[in-house]
Amino acid sequence: MDALGVRDELIAYGPLLSDDGDTWLGTAALVRAPTPGATRAILTVGRYADVEVHHWQFGGRPT
Repeated sequence: MDALGVRDELIAYGPLLSDDGDTWLGTAALVRAPTPGATRAILTVGRYADVEVHHWQFGGRPT
């Protein structure tokens, strides 16, 4: 992700594991980006079966 110039925009990135920690369920990436499309562009094309983008801000989702 650093190669794309988003190091300062990456808040957190890591695996999502099952409750017992044995099964990889997916990946969580918290990225500060201007649009959902910009967020998707950061992720490796074809690496994920599905990508969900949710609007969020520090303090929680806007109401």
